[in-house]
Amino acid sequence: MKLKSIRLYCLPIACLLLGGAKNIQAQDSLPCDGSWETLQTMSVPAWLGDDPKAKPAPATGTSSATANPFPRECVDFHGFDRYSFEAESVKLSVACPKEAAAGKSWRWRSIFWSRTSNTAGRVTLMDLELVKQGDHVVMRPGNVSGHPSGNAAMDAAYRYLTAEHGASEKTAMGSMSREALALFRWASANPEKVASIYVDNGVCNVKSWPGGKVVHGTDSNAKGSPKDWALRKETYGLQSDQEVLAAKVSPMDWLKPLAKGGVPILLASGTQDGSGTQDATVPYEENAAVGKEQYETLGGSANVVLKDKGHHPHGFKDTSSVIEFNKKYSAKKQAHLDWCFCDV
Repeated sequence: MKLKSIRLYCLPIACLLLGGAKNIQAQDSLPCDGSWETLQTMSVPAWLGDDPKAKPAPATGTSSATANPFPRECVDFHGFDRYSFEAESVKLSVACPKEAAAGKSWRWRSIFWSRTSNTAGRVTLMDLELVKQGDHVVMRPGNVSGHPSGNAAMDAAYRYLTAEHGASEKTAMGSMSREALALFRWASANPEKVASIYVDNGVCNVKSWPGGKVVHGTDSNAKGSPKDWALRKETYGLQSDQEVLAAKVSPMDWLKPLAKGGVPILLASGTQDGSGTQDATVPYEENAAVGKEQYETLGGSANVVLKDKGHHPHGFKDTSSVIEFNKKYSAKKQAHLDWCFCDV
């Protein structure tokens, strides 16, 4: 039986969480340098952040994957079958529901299957809730700097899922923090394949992150990240700060194709934490606010949900609003590729 619908949710791109989120789980030892090259040197289980205590097990027969099996062995993932494998030399991981929902929707997300993390745990719990409701959840990252080169791996994964498993062509995408860069890069190049976009505390403006106060000329109040600013220069082959500032390398620069395609966007942003300080990593005013304004100027539809917290943790205690948003745009049984990429 072929899968009729995909829900792709890309959360943190391959452990690309910034320095403050190095320990997703106590037993995790994922790279946090944002390097795709580092990921390529790791085994599939390590790259996917498997619990070392998890033991490979054959499909139980209760998973919907048994009707259309994925390659390689599966492991238990919080009570569900999860398969890790390579397709077209691209690494994937798929968590399967006990019984697939009508349309067999999928959710795509990037790395961290963390259930206990203070940074990404809530998003994983949302993924698990969707699996309980019958969705498949697929993990596959893009490029941490939002470079077009990262689209090739995402394209390969998309081809595999649609060609080999009958996934629908429309996708819903989701992302966190810096991974919004990879999400919007792929989505803007493939607007006809995107049903909706959800971004949690996502980077919309590189002048804010990784630029921030550390780069002259950004007019930003964000903390910034010198290491990731340098990585951006290297990735794009740019020599000076001025070249980066002038280049179209921010998600807000790539929105026109999505607005033209009528893709709805939901932006969640932290405004304050318990001490009353604003999110100094990816400030709302410099990211979600300007992203929404730019998108609406182009004729697109964007909504912002403000959360009373700082940059972390990502996600909501009550995930119903995001789940309803995703379900709304998969109601026509279109593919939902939720790319929720990396965490800053």
